[in-house]
Amino acid sequence: MSQDAQMRRIMNQHGCAQIEDLLKEQNLTHLKAQGRGDHLVIYSEEDGEKDSRARLSRLSSDLYQLGLADHNGRWESTPFTGTIPELIQMLTEQFSWVLTDY
Repeated sequence: MSQDAQMRRIMNQHGCAQIEDLLKEQNLTHLKAQGRGDHLVIYSEEDGEKDSRARLSRLSSDLYQLGLADHNGRWESTPFTGTIPELIQMLTEQFSWVLTDY
């Protein structure tokens, strides 16, 4: 594994843990996070099937861009950027419908 791939894996593990901790603080325990390349994907899982909800795409070591999954699971970019805590706060306050347990 290359040094870049190792660094990305470590950053993804840390970012996913941070996202899950922040979601748990909001009682959103049905959601999980998974790293995929330069993206941290927030998803729910039912009957073994993952339903993507939101994605934080890494722009730099601590800056991300928010993306939302449409009803077909395709990613829609947003103009919003920030740190993981800032974007999770935005998701829970302004886009809470994306995180709803259904």
